[in-house]
Amino acid sequence: MSRRLRDLCLVVLVFTAGLVGTALADTPAAPSAPGSDAFLIGVDPKGLDADEKGDLVSLMKEGVCPCDPKSSMYDCIQAKKCDKALELAKFGADKYREGLGEDQVRQAVVQKYFDDNVTFDFFDLKDAPRKGAAKGRVTMVEFADFECPHCALLAKLMPEVLKAYPNDVTLYFKNYPLPFHQFAEPAARACFAAGKQGKYWQMNELVFSNQTTLAAEKFGEYANELGLNASKFKADMESAEAHAYVDRDKAEGQKAQINGTPTLYINGKLYYGEKTVEAIKAQLDKVLKAKPAAATPKGK
Repeated sequence: MSRRLRDLCLVVLVFTAGLVGTALADTPAAPSAPGSDAFLIGVDPKGLDADEKGDLVSLMKEGVCPCDPKSSMYDCIQAKKCDKALELAKFGADKYREGLGEDQVRQAVVQKYFDDNVTFDFFDLKDAPRKGAAKGRVTMVEFADFECPHCALLAKLMPEVLKAYPNDVTLYFKNYPLPFHQFAEPAARACFAAGKQGKYWQMNELVFSNQTTLAAEKFGEYANELGLNASKFKADMESAEAHAYVDRDKAEGQKAQINGTPTLYINGKLYYGEKTVEAIKAQLDKVLKAKPAAATPKGK
């Protein structure tokens, strides 16, 4: 499976999870009645073939209605009770008429759904490691796992991204250690401990650079390499404060229903594009152009 298709699958999983505004829906979208496959009321079918119409109906059945999280977009459209759902369906039909394929239409509709309806503004950034502009107009929040190879690749790209926006973009780092990665959680605590001695990002870089050979004894070696006080580093790494720091990040990621790493948010919006310098910069340019000043996130 290509990285692009994998990212799209991840987005669709979140899209169907019931994220509306800043809260999770308590119940999943109600399924449409069996056999209710009529085309979407209020959507012009002109120029769409049978497969495209069927695909659009299916997508609307998968998506949670922005107006009623207990219903699907399809049900809301057929009941004529949500203009936002109807707008998304019309948008999808237009994309098919432009010649886009099923995956491209799904990605475009999901993107519009998130842009129009979903904001993640509950991340506490007060004590989160930060780099880039001191008070950027755009805030990026990255959730990562220190044993995730895609996270290591993104870590190498971010300095180039931030260099292009020295006064406009601030990056905050959050930990989301996955349960099948043995050393991701202790690595997060090692970075926390290094941060207590002013070397957070240096440890972050060391860990990502050596992620394929991580072991319990390695973190002390990295601390020595960075010239840290060894006893203080060990105490800080094993402290209740370090464990609580990682647990808080994990809890926020779980609340946002993160399904994989790295996951990136730009001004509270889930970023689901390619994890490349060019793609991320294109999205930042779009945000900077459209929004002169970002709302201040919690704890910033």
